[in-house]
Amino acid sequence: MDITQKIGQHFVCGFPGTTLDEPFRQAVRKYKIANCILFSRNIESKEQLKTLCEDIQTLVQAECGTSALICIDQEGGMVTRLSEDCTNIPGAMALAATGDKTSVSSAGSITGKELQALGVSCDFAPSLDVNSNKDNPVIGVRSYGDTADGVATYGLAMIEALQGEGIMAVAKHFPGHGDTHVDSHLDLPLVTSKKEDLAEHLAPFRLAVLNGVQGIMSSHILFPSLEKEKVPATMSRAILTDLLKKEMGFKGLVFSDCMEMQAIKDYYGTAAGSFAALKAGVDLVCISHHVDLAIQAIELVVSALKGGDLDASEFESSTKKILKAKVMLALEKKASFSEVGSKEHKALAQKLCERSLTLVRGPLPDLGKTPFFIGPRCFQATKVSNGTESALFPFEMAKFFTGDYYVCSEDPDGQEIEIIKTSAKDASALIVGTYNGHIHPKQIALVNILAKEPIPVICIALRNPYDLGLVDEKVVTVAAYEYTHRVFPALAKLLKKEIKATGKLPVAL
Repeated sequence: MDITQKIGQHFVCGFPGTTLDEPFRQAVRKYKIANCILFSRNIESKEQLKTLCEDIQTLVQAECGTSALICIDQEGGMVTRLSEDCTNIPGAMALAATGDKTSVSSAGSITGKELQALGVSCDFAPSLDVNSNKDNPVIGVRSYGDTADGVATYGLAMIEALQGEGIMAVAKHFPGHGDTHVDSHLDLPLVTSKKEDLAEHLAPFRLAVLNGVQGIMSSHILFPSLEKEKVPATMSRAILTDLLKKEMGFKGLVFSDCMEMQAIKDYYGTAAGSFAALKAGVDLVCISHHVDLAIQAIELVVSALKGGDLDASEFESSTKKILKAKVMLALEKKASFSEVGSKEHKALAQKLCERSLTLVRGPLPDLGKTPFFIGPRCFQATKVSNGTESALFPFEMAKFFTGDYYVCSEDPDGQEIEIIKTSAKDASALIVGTYNGHIHPKQIALVNILAKEPIPVICIALRNPYDLGLVDEKVVTVAAYEYTHRVFPALAKLLKKEIKATGKLPVAL
């Protein structure tokens, strides 16, 4: 294996469509980029995805002499990439709300089997972030909860299930993204906590290392108590080599979060930041969207190895570690393609969704003959979330009942609230869906104004449950944890009292 092939092993890149485009093919041929990341933009059906993964492997094996790591963010809930003919499981907080580790194991097993059958080898999941900050704009329901014990209990169950099906689990976002006010997709977060205060956030990662997690992803966050230089964890040798590898003893693969996120791109540059990440201890750099930026980074690595600015022996060891992991994954038994989106998998995912529903404040009232449903569209709350869902909460819910509906804006003003009140004047009950209302407080204002009406009002949190701690105490509140096609029939069953809400909140409001 020549130096170009070795360098290419350290890059994970993406492309724009549902087939391999020529710029990506050329980058693999010339620069030997040997790994790939897939997003929703690359997936239209399970058959197409299976063919695409086969095409990626054929190209990489021919040009690079090894198999490709084919990676995906398949967390479940609001961060899923697979098409609807596959099985998308509930997210981390929803699974934790079931209060049952076997729920997580079952969900992880489904995901692992389907990814295996499709040809994906590496899942950037689970999130081991302890969501200690209620106003965290990017983690929230992607976390199993707000305590290290809860996150570790359920996170380790997910890791074990994924890896038990032959998928590399990549725990993220080391050393913890749970206490940030800023989304690193948009800016550079700063966590000023003292080192001893970070122990809670490090604890799930420590346990994951001890329990054999195969991959860990770094975060683009400044931690001045862990790194004296003004560089994020992804570019910090103190954090990735000294803390993660030496002190915590991690022997697996370290992945960077996407180096095109604004936290890196705007402050350090994608190419320069990628080189710095490799120097800090990252094994695989993710450049998810523009392969030309990966080429720029590769050229920096070539120059650095020639000039001695990158430790050649350390780089060689990292390359061997990647190759060893690829051999290990290639030996895993493939699941049957017939399992992808099977009735059994879909039924279990739906049952887990129902079991997650949490009645935070009750009891549930009868909706009467003319319930009125209100809620915003499923706007993209963070850049890592799924694209906008085609389904609308108020429209879909009204179909289960004889009621009417109103689709409000994500920040309804006073004029819109008056329109809603007029539209709902004959309603027997008001059911309002909020979507990160704790970050969009006008949604909460809408609920609290409607609470003054002389009819029952139910508020359903369709993402972070923190919304429910802000609404009037007269309002009945339900945590649903996700805004997806799957949650609507589950909520309809609950509101019709065909099922009970057995979920428990994994976080304090």
